[in-house]
Amino acid sequence: MVFQHMYKMWLFCLVKEYGNFKEAANHASITRSALSQNLTILEDYFGKAFLIRERGTVSLTHDGQDFYNKVKPILDQGQELGRDFLPSDELKGNFKLGSYESLAVRFLPKLFNTFRTLHPNFKIDVITSRSDSLVKQVKNGTINMAMVINGEEDSKVDVEHISSDTLGLYVCAEKYCYTENLEEIIEMGIAILSTPEDGLPYYYKKFTQKIPDEYKVTLTCDSFEAIRSVTASGTIIGLLPEKVAKNQADSLKKIWPLDDEISKISQHNVSIIYRKSTDKRIVDLIKKVIS
Repeated sequence: MVFQHMYKMWLFCLVKEYGNFKEAANHASITRSALSQNLTILEDYFGKAFLIRERGTVSLTHDGQDFYNKVKPILDQGQELGRDFLPSDELKGNFKLGSYESLAVRFLPKLFNTFRTLHPNFKIDVITSRSDSLVKQVKNGTINMAMVINGEEDSKVDVEHISSDTLGLYVCAEKYCYTENLEEIIEMGIAILSTPEDGLPYYYKKFTQKIPDEYKVTLTCDSFEAIRSVTASGTIIGLLPEKVAKNQADSLKKIWPLDDEISKISQHNVSIIYRKSTDKRIVDLIKKVIS
């Protein structure tokens, strides 16, 4: 019966709306493999091809668009039914969220979409700054929560470590995919973070001290995202966190260090820090999005 495939229809609509398997699978909290299998079963059941699967993107066939136009209103009605008859646990009000720039770029699109879908009357104000500044703002009550590096809890705030990251030197993968001439790469120079008034994190300074002498710093910048962009252009080596470097598929290639022991020197935690009075539903939802 067609009713047993309603969940698969919802997954199909997610793929159409996100335009790729990765974001649709993340929203549904399943793997991309499981998502693909469900959609294949759906296509087999109806005997039609609904999706055109291309590298990194998905689009609809003519039959797929026609199917979406018929299914989406039905799913929307089901969602309205839940809103009308289920007890409301919708979040409302304003929430001030701090984040350093490179993390905001990676997670804010998904975060906003999640809250817009589940809690449309919940407003998020985002403040971007360095981790030290964000921690101070959480502790003095200026903002409710922040995504920071190496947060530490105290009597006013709780901290949860979400993931870890390491630093490395990266170059444009397309331009230097096959080169064996290391001297050619080294001559470009390195782009690193500029030093703010309160100094650079200890793990960052300790890592830079290990960089071989033949690499010369030729550019400083206060934004990892700007450094990643210049690195991707093929004009410089970028000193970047791994998760920032890999933010856009395989556009960058790591050239140093290739030794795990050196990489461990720069290991640091991505944390959320929040006031103890913060609604746990908000904490859990944000953790789920950025984990």
